[in-house]
Order: sequence, then C-alpha cells, then structure tokens
Amino acid sequence: MSTLNVIEAAEVLKVHPKTVLDLIGNGELPAAKIGRGYVMLQRDVLAYIEKQVTAQTAARVGATYKRRSPQLAR
Repeated sequence: MSTLNVIEAAEVLKVHPKTVLDLIGNGELPAAKIGRGYVMLQRDVLAYIEKQVTAQTAARVGATYKRRSPQLAR
C-alpha cells in the first residue's frame, strides 16, 4: 500500500501543498498525522481526483443540456 506526504500529494493533484492541507482540514482528503506531517494513502488521493472529474463532468454536461433545452423546445 503506497503512501504520500503533503508535497507528493500536491504533485499528484497539481496543486500547492497549502491546498492539500486545506483539503485535509476540510475533511475532503483523508489523512493521518504521523509525527509532524500528514500521510495519505495514494488510493485516497486518486479517488479524490476521480470524484472531482466525475462531479465536474456531470456539472458541465448538465449545464450544457440546460442551456440547450430552451432551443430544443422551439
């Protein structure tokens, strides 16, 4: 089972390490504080990405559909 520290998770997520700490603090990204730093399971970081991709894609598709629906009614 692979683990990531905050900096490694930030690299995977393509965000600043502070953003990872915010995600941990908000409970959006599971982590455990071991010693002075946080440790995350790689699968949890990847699951977070998958969840974001799914949610954002659904929002775009829904928004596109809603924008086009009045035109379809004509």
